[in-house]
Amino acid sequence: MDPETFSKHNREQWEKLRDLPNLLYSNGTEWRLFRHGEQLGETVFFHGALKSAGEKLSPGSPAAFDALLKQFLRWTPPKITQVARLVHHIAPLCRLLRSTVLEQLDFEARSSAPDDDVRARPFTGLKNDWRRLLFPTADDATFADGYAQTITFALLLARTEGIPLEANSFHEIGRLLDADHGLMGKALQLLTDNINERFTVTLDLLTRTIAQVRWDVIRAGNRDAYLHLYEHFLTVYDPALRQQSGSYYTPLEIVEEMVRLTEEVVRTRLGQEEGFGADEVKIVDPAMGTGTFLHTIIERVAEQATDRHGPAMARDAISRLASRLFGFELQTGPFAVAELRASDMLKRYGAPLPRNGLSFFVTDTLDNPFVEEEHLASTYGALSDSRRRANQIKARTPVTAVVTNPPYDDKAEGRGGWVEKRPAGKEAPVLDAFRYPDNGRHEHMLKNMYVYFWRWATWKVFDAHPEDQHGVVCLITPSGWATGPGGRGMRDYLRRTCDEGWIINLSPEGQRAPVPSRVFPGVAQPLAIHIFVRRADAVRGPQHRARVHYREVTGRREDKFRQLRGICLDDDGWRDTHTEGPRPFTPATRSGWEEFPELSDLFPWGSPGSKANRSWVSSPSAETLRRRWARLIRETDLVEKGKLFKETRDRTLTDRRDPLPGHSASPLPVGQETETLPELTRIGLRSFDRQHLIADNRVLDYPRPGLWASLQPGQIFLNQQSSHAIDSGAAVVATHLLPDTHHFNGRGGRVLPILHPDGSANTPAALLPYLAHVLGVERVTVEDLAAYTIALAGHSGFTEHFTEELLTPGVRIPLTRERALWEKGVSLGRQVLWASTYGERCAELSAGRPPGNVEFASGEPGQVKYLSHIGNGLPDRMRYEAETQTLRIGEARFAPVPQAVWRYDVGGMGVLNKWFGYRKASPTSKKTSPLDDIHVDSWPHEWTTELIELLSVIRRLTDLAPEQSELLTDILSGGIVTVTDLTTAGVLPVAPGARKARHREAGTLFSTEIDSG
Repeated sequence: MDPETFSKHNREQWEKLRDLPNLLYSNGTEWRLFRHGEQLGETVFFHGALKSAGEKLSPGSPAAFDALLKQFLRWTPPKITQVARLVHHIAPLCRLLRSTVLEQLDFEARSSAPDDDVRARPFTGLKNDWRRLLFPTADDATFADGYAQTITFALLLARTEGIPLEANSFHEIGRLLDADHGLMGKALQLLTDNINERFTVTLDLLTRTIAQVRWDVIRAGNRDAYLHLYEHFLTVYDPALRQQSGSYYTPLEIVEEMVRLTEEVVRTRLGQEEGFGADEVKIVDPAMGTGTFLHTIIERVAEQATDRHGPAMARDAISRLASRLFGFELQTGPFAVAELRASDMLKRYGAPLPRNGLSFFVTDTLDNPFVEEEHLASTYGALSDSRRRANQIKARTPVTAVVTNPPYDDKAEGRGGWVEKRPAGKEAPVLDAFRYPDNGRHEHMLKNMYVYFWRWATWKVFDAHPEDQHGVVCLITPSGWATGPGGRGMRDYLRRTCDEGWIINLSPEGQRAPVPSRVFPGVAQPLAIHIFVRRADAVRGPQHRARVHYREVTGRREDKFRQLRGICLDDDGWRDTHTEGPRPFTPATRSGWEEFPELSDLFPWGSPGSKANRSWVSSPSAETLRRRWARLIRETDLVEKGKLFKETRDRTLTDRRDPLPGHSASPLPVGQETETLPELTRIGLRSFDRQHLIADNRVLDYPRPGLWASLQPGQIFLNQQSSHAIDSGAAVVATHLLPDTHHFNGRGGRVLPILHPDGSANTPAALLPYLAHVLGVERVTVEDLAAYTIALAGHSGFTEHFTEELLTPGVRIPLTRERALWEKGVSLGRQVLWASTYGERCAELSAGRPPGNVEFASGEPGQVKYLSHIGNGLPDRMRYEAETQTLRIGEARFAPVPQAVWRYDVGGMGVLNKWFGYRKASPTSKKTSPLDDIHVDSWPHEWTTELIELLSVIRRLTDLAPEQSELLTDILSGGIVTVTDLTTAGVLPVAPGARKARHREAGTLFSTEIDSG
């Protein structure tokens, strides 16, 4: 009866029961006592067979069995005097309560009773009431979670208010809570008035456990004992829910500075000298969580009143503030903690609650605030009144300031409520204000929860109330929208609508920065604080654009907090950003950068790389892909097959798809496929990392057929980071293989093929003849232009020289007017392209560039030698010895490997570490399916060869880098072909048709333009 050996059914049962703090687990012949899922003491065994022993069934050690039963029966919940212990005890019980609700709903769904038999389906009716009263879109899982968290935190709230917690007294507890916490009190009554015996054990344990919480001890000497209560709770209760909801609570050091800076805007830009203490200033946090922003505002107003008028004034200032301070929260758990913290704070200052209680609401901020209220029974008055009051504030109450940290979820399509969509025939959704003409292919970024909250905040302060469009918004969110193409509409809206803005980049290190530098240790996304203000008295003409300021904080987490404390709105640490509507919110420069043509104008047709949306379809091992495919095809259980496949909106087991260009296709959907041998192709998964891909349109969500069709002899794909700032490594890379969507540095990018699918050059029609004329050469080819481009931008010197310019994503290329420099660039670039494509492009034997072979010859200084064998196992660690220039992988040694090769990166992505991460014993690649667990058992010999080739490629590139830097310096000091020159010559602007892939139609001699990405 060891849980480690349980079958699927028994394991599912065990996973629920292990949450009990005191569990006696037995099959009749084995008896075990568990405390919080861990066995206590030894197992007691009985003699005899359970089915036949009868009265002779007896314990092998009666004394041990007696002791076991006494330990079980004498258990009582321990006294709880620390937040960590509180979470440890209540989170598992809350989780068990949630699973009990789901079981009850499932039982009721399978009931044969008539549909209108309320007694047969009490929880179904309860769920429907819950949806009607608070959350119209709640499904079973959302309701079960809300049920469990509401009861748990209502009891915690009752305990902090000194309300006695007795078994089966929930209605009375709710009545007593109703005095100061009406919503939680009524919700507790609603959810527990008609429970059955299925819930008795869990609710009794939960009540007895919370009754042992000693809030007085927890609070002693602790400024805010509740600050991280819910965050810790959610981590234990359901880490996946925390990630799904984007619940990462803001460090107090960040909150305090955001509140301070927002109040500075209120005082200096909005004319309210008393800041948040002014009676005219209304504040809302639409993603309140546990209320840290609002509580910080309360404390700030109290401290300022004390400083100005003495301690007695704090009480009056808080009382005046409470009626104009609003908070919205979707989950009842953090809402209850917010009420608990606020109630505790008001008691500390001796301030009474407002007559109708605090204006904190359990509500979906994004729901339609104008929905017609239905009549509800008086039993539910507090709940319906809460929803009605929340909607009234959302719809009709002007607010001065929004300060918040909204949730992050980049797969939030369909969850943006009224902000995202309106009923057919109604006016356009307010989110449309963030769209930009002809930018649709990039605007998938808008389908993110934090963007929905951005739009709600800006709508509420700047748009919703024509008579009062005067206020400030301050949000800490991922910063991608401020620089990437998907945020063009947001930036244009803010420049047109607002008068001034401030952006504090908290993550200049970029994506997946070292953990010690992150302000949120668990969040890898680059973050920034964004503040925008609109003044009622400002005059805005058609050309009005807000002045937006930018700055960074750098170093370790503590360094960033210290720098934040020193920032003021009008100090001299800010730099002005670009002024044009859709341009990134990054500093404008004076280097002449703006007069260099954009790389995407030199090669106009571009595309994101191929995107599978499932990791298992690519691997550095072809054999691994064959094993994964065979495992999928041979699975007969369709539910399990769906999990293995990882079904998405765009690809399911039942889809039939056209073949990828140049490949065959099965007429069957994957769910019916019988062929166990997949068709594979080589791809560039990351810069310089050649892997294998299942070349099957049925498993690739966004294959980019235009790119597949463009694969041909002579094709080269240039790639740049078009959405995020880079500050190290090459600014442009090249490959001859089909690039993955994250090929550049794991964070997207823009692939620019040099040839169209029909074989014609991917350049503006007049560009190559114009360059030939300017340079005085007979002919310039598209390969020449690609070579020149990679010679200039394909090394770290370019990025270091233009560090500030590259804060704005997108590379620009200085085109020389001097023939000698052009020819030097083309020659140097051919060497870079040859190495970058592993000898598959720009090979020239007479120039020392043999086709298909980039390794150094025997005896050359750059030759990499394999000094000791890697062994029979699969290594899980790679390390570098600088003294001996030796790379170690497991037991293997490779040398010489110069330090520049070891450190070589592209846009901050260490190439060698990334390459090894996909191949080590426990790969670091993202897992999307159980198929990802199928991996090689030992190191394939071909990986050793590929590693030597990779080391050789990087060595050649680092050897060429000094020449590239020298060339860049020479070109920048000479004559340049500018954007103005190209515009005058009619080369620019690029014709719209040039940005589409050109295909040759079957049976014709002429190509056609098709927008196939």
